[in-house]
Amino acid sequence: MSNTKKTFDSISSKYNLINNIISLGMHLKWKNNFTNLLEFNGSVLDVATGTGDIAIMVKKKYPNSDVIGLDPSEKMLQIANSRVTNEHKIKFVQGYCENIPFDDSYFDFITITFGIRNTKSIVDSLKEINRVLKKNGTFLIMEFSKNNNILVKFFYKIYLHLFIPFIGLLFGKFSEYNHLVSTIESFYTPEEMNKILEKNGFKVKRNIRYNLGLVTVYVANNVKF
Repeated sequence: MSNTKKTFDSISSKYNLINNIISLGMHLKWKNNFTNLLEFNGSVLDVATGTGDIAIMVKKKYPNSDVIGLDPSEKMLQIANSRVTNEHKIKFVQGYCENIPFDDSYFDFITITFGIRNTKSIVDSLKEINRVLKKNGTFLIMEFSKNNNILVKFFYKIYLHLFIPFIGLLFGKFSEYNHLVSTIESFYTPEEMNKILEKNGFKVKRNIRYNLGLVTVYVANNVKF
């Protein structure tokens, strides 16, 4: 999305707190499970790293790994840097997923959580991730996803259009969170996202679904073009 950087710069100071509220604390559990899926021994790029949750979790669990976090929001990266200790050094780089500032076949692992839907172009982003990920390297995504169950869809619409904007309003960030709601609602089903990944140089190994299928993890390998 074209205004992603502006949106996340604006909400950076309250981002972690609001995330905890709107996910009822579940996002940290999902992220912990996410970082337990693989042994991240090697070079790791966390795209759309935000305030660094995934990058920090990976580095703490695998201290010998080389972890880099990438994000377009300078203010989010300032918070991420402030959370890193001397014991767990992580490099944070400002940049966009569509133009990753690293050489071809540089990383063993690439992760992105709740960020792929906010890129300017999903296809261009996947091409860049394919470029900088080593052949047979692992790409992990965690993202919101559509659920076609009528009852789930009904309550999810209430959550998206009433609860999230209301929490945003309480913190003076109504328009920003209303924008994020629109990106969630317009994103793909897991089946659609699997096809997009397969068309752009990845072999999807498995899907893991949380929260009644409204959050999906994609585990894929880079098969290169």
